[in-house]
Amino acid sequence: MTACTQLPVKPPIEKDMGYEVSPEPAEEKTEYDPSKISMIEILSAEAQKFSFQGNYQDALFIYNQALSQASEGEKSQLIQRIESVLAKTPTKTIEAFIDIKNIQIPRSLLLYWLGLNYALETDVENNIVRSKEVLETFLFEYPDHPYYSDAADLVDVIKKSLFNRDTIGCLLPLTGRYAIFGQRALSGIQLAIQELSKKYNRQFKLIIHDTRANPDIAIEGVRSFHQKNVAGIIGPLLTVNQAGMEAQKLQIPMIALTQKSDFPLQGDYLFANFITPKMQVQTLGAYLFLELGIKKVAILYPNEKYGKKYMELFWDIVDEYDGEVVGVESYDGKKTDFTEPIQKLTGQFFPIPDFLKPEAIELENNVAIDEDENTSLLQTGIEPEILEELKEKEEEKIQIDFEALFIPDSPSIVNLILPQLAYNDARGIYLIGTNLWHHKSLLKDAKRYNKQAIITDGFFSSSVNSATAQFTKNFETLFNTKPKFLEAISYDTASLLFLTAMDETIDSRQTLKDALQGKHVYS
Repeated sequence: MTACTQLPVKPPIEKDMGYEVSPEPAEEKTEYDPSKISMIEILSAEAQKFSFQGNYQDALFIYNQALSQASEGEKSQLIQRIESVLAKTPTKTIEAFIDIKNIQIPRSLLLYWLGLNYALETDVENNIVRSKEVLETFLFEYPDHPYYSDAADLVDVIKKSLFNRDTIGCLLPLTGRYAIFGQRALSGIQLAIQELSKKYNRQFKLIIHDTRANPDIAIEGVRSFHQKNVAGIIGPLLTVNQAGMEAQKLQIPMIALTQKSDFPLQGDYLFANFITPKMQVQTLGAYLFLELGIKKVAILYPNEKYGKKYMELFWDIVDEYDGEVVGVESYDGKKTDFTEPIQKLTGQFFPIPDFLKPEAIELENNVAIDEDENTSLLQTGIEPEILEELKEKEEEKIQIDFEALFIPDSPSIVNLILPQLAYNDARGIYLIGTNLWHHKSLLKDAKRYNKQAIITDGFFSSSVNSATAQFTKNFETLFNTKPKFLEAISYDTASLLFLTAMDETIDSRQTLKDALQGKHVYS
């Protein structure tokens, strides 16, 4: 990492570290007297011999032994010699010494030189990151250490070297069965980069990695982005959990294009920017109950995961606004006849009670029965008076007691339900749908049966909002087609990430992460 080499290799320095430091006295030419050589000098000489041989591990072990026997006056000189060895010792060896219990060499020195040496071993993958982690541990544990300011300076240099504010990574499925969605998202991101580069007169870069909707390939992409020092990551669309775990591990801010509300809960570097089911029902609830003043609603939903989820969320929002759910019916989405659930909601479904069901009639002695007079009795087993009463009940004008009907299903199914609602006189009510309803065929057919349809979505290309209109115009000019929600949310996500990273106070992935937590990123 070239940025880290801006700081020269730091030689051991003489600072007040709790020991009295005094210069070594000049050697005097005295007659050699073996009896006057102390054990500390013997051990130091042995350690120096190992150090000259490149055997730094044994040199440190012997210095450690000497340090345990040294007086306070001798320790300062030994510390200087130990630092001279630590400056040349491989990180793996220093790591081993840190784990030794009751080691005499100060942990602060081991941490400091371990972090510094990691920064200098740039030929090993992830060493620069490890250097930052070790030095940050040193800064946290030893805020009053003489080397504190030097370590802090190096951490700042490393952070800047790991953070390229004008470059982001992009994880999208650009080949395979989901390629159409990846290409649509990419077009929105490309438009954002083009506009930002032009507006700020600087070159923003996008590194694209095709995930092919494969979790392992997505993880490889995250690791590749880490090595290329991207500021953050947009995506993925799919396999978000696996890629997210890797981004969290490497501490890279990631904004996934996913509805999964639990994704950001997996780590503080993870965000999601997408329209979620909860957002949709909250928007519908606010409009129905606050704007329209509706009090009573009904729910007609498919009996499967999507339908059940939206049914529960919508019911919760009704309760939140003190509304009333007066009817809830499910249906089999694989069928095409929805008469029974519709009639149950509208009050037209009158099953014959068990006690009125016909019984087998046995004629005895060939008694002749007047066919005209007794047809009802023979055919149904129900007295004519009761049949007449049921008939009158059917002919009564339907009085629907709800003002809006929520149907969370796809356009193909809703197109089948609409005429059946009209046939059963379910008219004059608001029809409520999710963003799935935002389909040309459904919007056209809905007008034939009900002109009071209300849907929610994250983007409308025909919106009168000036920013939306300008985005739509620019997108059509560049790609010759109208944008939809996926293109719009990808455009917004890229703009958000780049603009946040541009702030001069953002100098690392950590500060970018902190800034994103204060932004309007759905999470």
